[in-house]
Amino acid sequence: MNIINKKLICTLCLCLLPVVSQASIINFDFTGRLVVVSGGSIVGPAYTPIAASLEYDTASGIGNSAMSIEMNDFYLGAPATFHDITMTRQAGTNLIDGTVLVDWNSNLNMELFVQWDATGLFNAIDYGLQAGDVLSGTDLYHDNDASGTFTAGDTYLADVGSVATPYSDTLQLAADMQGATPMAGTAASPGFIDGPFIGVQGFLDIGSGNSLHVTSVSAVPVPAAAWLFGSGLLGLIGVARRKTA
Repeated sequence: MNIINKKLICTLCLCLLPVVSQASIINFDFTGRLVVVSGGSIVGPAYTPIAASLEYDTASGIGNSAMSIEMNDFYLGAPATFHDITMTRQAGTNLIDGTVLVDWNSNLNMELFVQWDATGLFNAIDYGLQAGDVLSGTDLYHDNDASGTFTAGDTYLADVGSVATPYSDTLQLAADMQGATPMAGTAASPGFIDGPFIGVQGFLDIGSGNSLHVTSVSAVPVPAAAWLFGSGLLGLIGVARRKTA
C-alpha cells in the first residue's frame, strides 16, 4: 500500500475519533418568587415563593423544571397551581422563552408564556460552572462550606453582570421584587394567550439572594449511534487494507 493511501487511512481514523464536547447538562437548586399581573395590578398575593430544581442543557438551549407553586387565592377566591417549566434560549440572544402550565378550577394545563433575560446565568455558564457554585445576584462564588450563604471561607469567583432588561413598571408594585438578578422576567412576557385569563402576565424572578446553587455539571454523552457508525467505517477500512496488501 502506498504512502498516499496510508495517509488517507490515518486521516479518516482521525476524523472518526470522538470530539470532546464543551456542552454540559447543568442542574440547579433555585429559589425565587412568582408575581402575576393583570392590567397593572398584582393578582393574588404580592408574591409567591418558588423553590425547585432546574436542568439546563447548554448544547440544545433547552431546560425544564418539575416545580409546583401553589397560589392560594389566584382569582375569585380559588387557588391555582403553577407547574412544569419548559424553556428554550432564543438563538443569538440571552433571552429564554418559557412555558408554565397552570391549573385553576376545572381549567387544567393552561399555558402561561413567559420570557426571561438570563444574561447573568449565561455569563456564569460561559465562565465555567462547577458543582457547589452559587449565582447570587450578579456574584458567582463557590460555597466551600456548603452553608448556602456567602461566608469568609467561600471563594469569590466573578461578577457575571446584571440583567440587561429591567423589570416592567408593574413589578415595581412589589418593592422587594426590584433589583438585578441572574434570571429576570421581562416586560415582554406574553402571559396567557387563550383561556379565561388572556392578557394576564406571569413574572418569574429566579435569582434573588443565594438562589441558583449548582448541584451537578455533566458532559453531554456522545450518541451510541455515532460510535457504531465510526466503528463500522473503521472495520471497512481494515478490510480494504487486507485486500490491497
